[in-house]
Amino acid sequence: MTTTSDLVTAATVGTAHRSVDLAALPDQLRPDPLPDDSAAALLNAAALSAVARRTVLPTVPAARAAPIGPGTERLPVVPDVIRQVLSRVTNQPAVLLEALELIRRAGLRLPPALIPGLLDDTRAEVVAATRPVSGEVGQFLMTKNPRWTAPAAPDPTDRTLWDEGTIAQRLGWLRAYRRADPSAARELLGDNIFRESAGNRAELVEVLADGLSGADEDFLMQALRDRSRVVATAAIALLTELPESALRRDMRALAARHLTLGRRLLRTTPTIRVTEVNGQEFAPWPIPESDPWTVLLSRIDPAEWPQVFGGDLLKLLASGSEELSRLQSGFRLAAITFEHAGLAQVLITAKFDWVGPKAPPIIDRALWAVLSPADATAELDRLLAHPLTLPDHVTAAATAIATPWPAALARRLARWLPAGGYAGVPAPRPLWDLLASATALRDCRELADLLREVMATAAGDNGPTLTTRASNATNVLTLRAVLFENLSVSGGHL
Repeated sequence: MTTTSDLVTAATVGTAHRSVDLAALPDQLRPDPLPDDSAAALLNAAALSAVARRTVLPTVPAARAAPIGPGTERLPVVPDVIRQVLSRVTNQPAVLLEALELIRRAGLRLPPALIPGLLDDTRAEVVAATRPVSGEVGQFLMTKNPRWTAPAAPDPTDRTLWDEGTIAQRLGWLRAYRRADPSAARELLGDNIFRESAGNRAELVEVLADGLSGADEDFLMQALRDRSRVVATAAIALLTELPESALRRDMRALAARHLTLGRRLLRTTPTIRVTEVNGQEFAPWPIPESDPWTVLLSRIDPAEWPQVFGGDLLKLLASGSEELSRLQSGFRLAAITFEHAGLAQVLITAKFDWVGPKAPPIIDRALWAVLSPADATAELDRLLAHPLTLPDHVTAAATAIATPWPAALARRLARWLPAGGYAGVPAPRPLWDLLASATALRDCRELADLLREVMATAAGDNGPTLTTRASNATNVLTLRAVLFENLSVSGGHL
C-alpha cells in the first residue's frame, strides 16, 4: 500500500525521479477521479493527506458498521461574497471575530471548505466563534478531531471538580453552580471558604459578583472580618455594588455630616462646607489606608448625591467650585466605580481647563472609558483642537473610548489623521487601523468614502505615506461594510 511518506518523497524529488502508485492509496487519500497529469495527481493526493491528518485520528479497529457522516444541513450557507471577505481577514482577528458573530446572528453557516482551517486556528477565540457557525459538517469534523470540540462545561450537579480540582477548575465549577442555584452556591462557599488560602478565598468571594443580590450581604459581612485584607477588600467591593447594603447607607450618612450645601440670602449659588473626615469614623468598617475622603466618595453613587447632600453637587463641581477641588480623587473613583458618564465628562473637561493651552493635555483613560458616545465625541474634538496634542494623547484617549464609535466621532478623527502625526505628517498607522475597526458597522461605507476623498488629495513628500495608511484603513472599512450590508444586522453593531 502507498503511504503518506511515499507521497512526501515523490513530491520532494519529483515524479520524474520517483514514481508513486496513487491507485494503492487508502480510499480517503486517493483523488477520485485521478488526473492524467501525474504531478497534479500527486498534489491532489498530498492535499487530501494534509486534511486527513487534521481530521482523522488513529483508532483501534472497530467492528464493521454503517459509515457515519454529517447530517443534513439545517442552516443556509453564507453568500459567496462573505466567503471572499473571510478569506481576506484571517490575519485581522477583530474583523474575523466580528464576521463570525454576524454570521451566527444572521442564522447562516460557513462554507465547508473554510471550516477545517478555522477550527485549526491557533487563536482560541477564533475556534470558539467558529463552532456555532460550522454547521453539521463542522459538528461531524469535531467528532473526528476531539481537540476542535468545545471544552465541557462544568456540571453543577457533579461536585468532583469542587472537591478534587485545581483552583481554576474549582472557580469554574463554582461559577456554574452560582448560575444554577445562587443560594446553594453561597452556602457551599460559606461552609468551605475558611479552609482555603487567603488568595483563593479572595477569588472565591469574587464569584458572588455573578448574580449579586441583597441575599449575599450577610455572607459578605462575614468575609469582611477575614484576617486577610485582600479578602476584606473583595467583600467591600461587592458590598459597594449593593445599593441598600449597610456599607452604602453608612457611607452616605458619614459623607452628609462632612459635606453640606446651604444658601445665603440673595445668593443663588449654594454655599459649600467641607470638613475633614477622621479615619476612625469609618468604624465598624475597615479604617482606610489612604485619604478618607477619597475612599468615602468612591463608595457613594453620584446618582445619589442630590439625596445625600441636598443639592446638585455635580453642577457645582462643573462650575469649578474651589471648595470641592481637593476632593477630585474621590470624585474620579466614584465616576469609575459607578460608571457615571456625566461625572466623567465634568472631570475630563476640568482637566482641560486646568492645564490650559500652554501645557500638554492629561489623558485619564479610565475616565474616557466611562464617557457616553456624545460626550466622547465632544471631548475628542476638544483634544484634537488642543495646540499641544500629540499622537500619543490621541491614542490613549481613542483606545479607551467604548466601541463602536458614533459616526460623528469617527468623522472627526478621520479628518485629523492626515496631518495628525508629529510635525504635521500623517498620524501613526495604529490610529488609522483603530478607526477602521472601531467605527460602527452601519457607518463603515461612509467612512471608507471619506478616506477615499483624503487619498485623492494626497500630495507632496507625505503623499505616499498618507495613501498607504488611508488605503489600508479603507480596505478594512469596505470589508466591514460588505459584512453589514450582506448579513443585515439590525443596529449596525455587535
